[in-house]
Amino acid sequence: MRRGFTLLEMIFVIVIFGIMSKFGVEILYKIYENYVYSNTYNRLLNQSESAVKQISNRLQYRIKDSTIARNAIGGTIEPVGSNSGDENVLEWIGTDIDGWKGRTSAVPQWSGFIDLEASTSTLLSSPGTSSVPTTLGNPALFFIGSNVDLNASAFGWDLTAPMTSQLNNMHIVTSPAANQLQPAVGGNFDFVDVYEYYQLAESAFAVSAEPTTCQNSALVVNDLVLYYDYQPWNGTRAQDGQSSLIMENVKSFKFTSMGDIMVIQVCVSDCNITGLGEYAVCKEKVVF
Repeated sequence: MRRGFTLLEMIFVIVIFGIMSKFGVEILYKIYENYVYSNTYNRLLNQSESAVKQISNRLQYRIKDSTIARNAIGGTIEPVGSNSGDENVLEWIGTDIDGWKGRTSAVPQWSGFIDLEASTSTLLSSPGTSSVPTTLGNPALFFIGSNVDLNASAFGWDLTAPMTSQLNNMHIVTSPAANQLQPAVGGNFDFVDVYEYYQLAESAFAVSAEPTTCQNSALVVNDLVLYYDYQPWNGTRAQDGQSSLIMENVKSFKFTSMGDIMVIQVCVSDCNITGLGEYAVCKEKVVF
């Protein structure tokens, strides 16, 4: 019985080990690299999906005609849809959906309906309205169906003081009693087209992509910041309200509109892995 290896068998073993040492490391590296990319992709996909979901959840309750684009917070107004696509800020006035559903009880604070026959130029009849929120100051209503002239004063975007009349698209109101709305400024609704349906707004919102750099590299990314709790019709702007960070390491924030439909896209980068700084995963969402 043979108890050893022949020279030929030894040569074959050496050759096999040589091949394994040459290609095995590369194979293991590729496996590890694929794992890193796969793990990074899944993480960035979840982050980008979370970002667009947070934005779309608020956008769905916007006053659609109020949506604007800016190059920066407080920058020049551009209508969304005809904007260049390089803007960093998406801004809109949001409907007070909590007050419409009933904030503290089963009874809504406002109904969204106007009884035109029972209304006068100084007092609107709004059946089902109990009161309007005044936490941030007087809210404003927008008549659904009214003509919109998107200028600096239409929604108060560039105002530094409260509106002084009811001739713009936002109408500052108070609720002196149940089922009633009256103008908080201007005294009356003379020369204003009053419609049967309205939306009530307590706050505007802005999403801003603000440039910063990665901690581990010089790669320029953005912090995606949400601004809220401000009222343009009362002369306050985004920088006067509250802010909250939505997402870090955002490579790009894009948005446009097609009629009343908004399309938003968020691309998130990875700043923690060497060589993957330019690697970004994008998520897009359509908001009606």
